[in-house]
Amino acid sequence: MELGIRLSAVAGMVSKGNCIADIGCDHGFVSIALIQTGVAKRMIACDINSGPLEHAKSNIENYGLEDRIDVRPGDGLTPVEKGECDGAIIAGMGGPLGLKILFDGREKIKEYKQIIFQIQSKLPVTRFILSRWGFETADEIMVSEDGKFYPVMKLLPPKKKEFYESENIDDFDAFLNLAEEQLRKEPSDYICSCTYGFKLLEQRSPALAIFLGREEERLLGIVEKLEKNPEENKERLSEILEEIDVLMLAKWKLEGQ
Repeated sequence: MELGIRLSAVAGMVSKGNCIADIGCDHGFVSIALIQTGVAKRMIACDINSGPLEHAKSNIENYGLEDRIDVRPGDGLTPVEKGECDGAIIAGMGGPLGLKILFDGREKIKEYKQIIFQIQSKLPVTRFILSRWGFETADEIMVSEDGKFYPVMKLLPPKKKEFYESENIDDFDAFLNLAEEQLRKEPSDYICSCTYGFKLLEQRSPALAIFLGREEERLLGIVEKLEKNPEENKERLSEILEEIDVLMLAKWKLEGQ
């Protein structure tokens, strides 16, 4: 099974495991690849949407792997039994949804040896919440495909029992909004790490360097437009200038200053 750049990065981050849950499996390609390469002995491919799940089931049957890959409908980790897996892949979704899957499935991930986490929005607050919950980022890489950049993290579950004993979050949107407010009050160095990735900055990722260059160009373009009506756009202009300050700090870190 040949995978694209993003999915190859996701699959390549997985360490050998007995059973791995592929949450939001889409067409099942990552599950198939991990069985074919011997990285996983067994996969559980889950998706909340019936269309992709039917495609996954068909693809798995075409490769003759239906005895190694279970296809299960359901939301997040709901279809997976506690103690059934030793790892999970949560990829191709927004940060808030990825966080909610982790939180709602916290009793199931407690003993996991790895969680491959590839999300595509709200990265700063996502990293902030992961850190606050006690997740360890064992590794992170960034890849580019079709002009878009994708960070891929390998997480280790929190060791502190407080996370697993946390009360349910009734309003996840309100929880995220509060976390974003709290992040804005943190020191700029920490905001920078949450925004662009602790490991990516530490490793001086070449892909991140390219991404920062494009982001700088994009943000400066926004500033140029906003400065045509500075009084009317005062608040937004201030926000963008703060983003540029964080970006420049990231570039400084990458350069080893």
